[in-house]
Amino acid sequence: MKLRLLPIVALMLPLIAFAAEVGDVVKFDAPPQKVGRDIMQAFTNRKSSTGFSGRPVPMKDLGNVLWAANGINRPESGMRTAPSALNKQDIDLYVFDQKSVYKYNPKDHSMNLVVKGDHRSLFTERMKTPIIILLVSDVSKFAGGMGTEDDHRRMGAFDAGIVSQNISLYCSALGIATRVRASMDGPGIQKLLGLSEKQIPMLNHAIGYNK
Repeated sequence: MKLRLLPIVALMLPLIAFAAEVGDVVKFDAPPQKVGRDIMQAFTNRKSSTGFSGRPVPMKDLGNVLWAANGINRPESGMRTAPSALNKQDIDLYVFDQKSVYKYNPKDHSMNLVVKGDHRSLFTERMKTPIIILLVSDVSKFAGGMGTEDDHRRMGAFDAGIVSQNISLYCSALGIATRVRASMDGPGIQKLLGLSEKQIPMLNHAIGYNK
């Protein structure tokens, strides 16, 4: 019996190694040029979900959501799908799931592991949600420019709102359920992710499928 298992184990070893490798860095395929409903249908069907099923979001769809939110749509200049105040590109996206927390890397269209474990309890989300996308504004990027610290926080909040709308419209176009919230354990999140006082959690999106 043991001898018969050896070939199977040998075949599984590369898969195990691959799983370990993609655990730290998740590389997404390039987003498609056309997908889902048109923009007017997306507006018509946009709504905040009130309940999520346990159905997982496919990795390719998660990558598309992140790209639509704040990915690079003009590689020659590094410009994003969402505008930002003074083009400071202050919004970072963190993905919380049942196993880990990742940070989206727009330059490589990938996610990098930040911390392991299920930390979704930091969000006051009463519904079971497969994925939560956190929007963080690094307002230190506005330093040395125009305005006061309060102005910088407002600019960061405006930028987060634009990214949030991108998420909502893309999810509507694809039939993915989402709900945007501002409630969360801000200090707990900053401690977990090692954020500075200038890196402010602004909004979070529950992502999944309706019951």
